[in-house]
Amino acid sequence: MQSRANRIIARRIRLSNPEELNLELNNYYIRRRFENSEDLALMEMEDAINKNPNFRKEKDINFRLYPFYINWKKLEENEQGYFHVFVHFGYFGASIYSLFKEKYPTLNIKNILFTFSNFIPDFLLKNPKQHPSIIEDIKFFFDKIPDLESIYQIIQNKIIMFKEISLLLIILKIYEIYFIANNNRMEMEKVLKSEFLLANYLTDEEYENIYKEHFKGRVSRIFKKLEENKGKKYELVETKSELLSHIKYIYKKYIKDKPV
Repeated sequence: MQSRANRIIARRIRLSNPEELNLELNNYYIRRRFENSEDLALMEMEDAINKNPNFRKEKDINFRLYPFYINWKKLEENEQGYFHVFVHFGYFGASIYSLFKEKYPTLNIKNILFTFSNFIPDFLLKNPKQHPSIIEDIKFFFDKIPDLESIYQIIQNKIIMFKEISLLLIILKIYEIYFIANNNRMEMEKVLKSEFLLANYLTDEEYENIYKEHFKGRVSRIFKKLEENKGKKYELVETKSELLSHIKYIYKKYIKDKPV
């Protein structure tokens, strides 16, 4: 009987781009490599548990067309925890990890949200005249991070998994604060649209669970301190209704009522 791998090869043999064929096989071999692992069992369990139709299952995403860079070789070999990040934070998480692991060697599934949340006080909010070295770090960050338009497109077209939401929200928060600081109303509005879509995809309970599981503790303390010292725009809210209120607040304060 023809093996599944051979059937895949036969089905894709007409592809003119060998790289596409390699990517087509990647998912099969990754799953075979980890088929008895706790990580794969967790991934399959999460796919089975989440019934929200606004989010895709891992098997439903055509990774050949995924718009952001992922180091598939390291993911397949689980070098430096790449597969673990993929399991816990999906394609978007694997992309962020691939883009920043070299810059932040200690990055892992336990600190990835904290590390990127800390980017705001450690870099974005520091005065470059007093800390000139951060200019290069900020440029590196925004050169590497997935561009906002593409993030908006994957959210709008629902090319996202439930497990990716926590990291997406943190990255959008970074963009939100960055564009407020730079008075970029057009891009700021795109951030708010992305956040609004995510909020409406989620149930109240789902958002609260995301907050409790991923933000409560170290991450929330970063934003609470920022909010106390610098104002409401830095808040990281605990409920879906509060998120919608925050979006309206930012829109009214920095877009609708802001003089051109």
